[in-house]
Amino acid sequence: MSVKTATNSIPKAIKASLVLSRIPIVTPELNALESKYFQYQSELERRLMWTFPSYFYFKKGTLTERRFQSAQKGVISKQPGVWFPKGVPDVKHNRERSQKQEIVLPKDTSESSLNSDVSRPIVPNSRITKADEKNDISSLERKLDRTLYLLVKDGKENWVLPNFPVEAVNSEEKKALHETAEIGLRRIGGEDINTWTVSNTPAGVIQSDKDLQFLFKSHIVAGEFKLKDKRSIKDFAWLTKDEIKTKVNEEYFKEIQYLLADN
Repeated sequence: MSVKTATNSIPKAIKASLVLSRIPIVTPELNALESKYFQYQSELERRLMWTFPSYFYFKKGTLTERRFQSAQKGVISKQPGVWFPKGVPDVKHNRERSQKQEIVLPKDTSESSLNSDVSRPIVPNSRITKADEKNDISSLERKLDRTLYLLVKDGKENWVLPNFPVEAVNSEEKKALHETAEIGLRRIGGEDINTWTVSNTPAGVIQSDKDLQFLFKSHIVAGEFKLKDKRSIKDFAWLTKDEIKTKVNEEYFKEIQYLLADN
């Protein structure tokens, strides 16, 4: 028997690996074309919507009606002998019907500006989080509009997907490959993480001279990854596909890139 044949007869080790992702939390940034399109649709919808029925909400001749009318922006009425560059005004119910109607609600001076005030202006949270500002790659609160993947740094200082060897045990104690990956994840990252494995069937396999690594897609639903096994795992990070390309070696990225989302 040749050395090559003897080497090929040695069974390869089997590993189960998780492609654990955090899906985007917010919608992606709009490009210039998308931004103009949505702005046009919004303006068109506001222009075609019904006129606000102020006569229904404010009784004629009352102080509340006067306060409401004084808070509105005045409209330009049609006047004989006057040229209007934007067209002759078409005013009905104190609204220029060729344009969108903007309603301004009068605010009582006695109203407080507390956070519990339902009439307070709605200010959206920033898309840039503190984790983005600090470039904290171990936080899930970063890159909210991108898909993040969990990578770990092994004992050889290589960034890889979390993978776990399948141990040879009795038939009664055997675990499925996806179960081995899920148990291994909680062994190194703690129990405070809730994940959902997409399928029991591997999404891919990485073949090397020493082992076969089966890849299972999974999503983090709640909780967080807290590094527990600091002997075998040196560090961890939540990275986008572009960031993964700069962290792992080129051959490894070619094996897993088709499993990673571009957004």
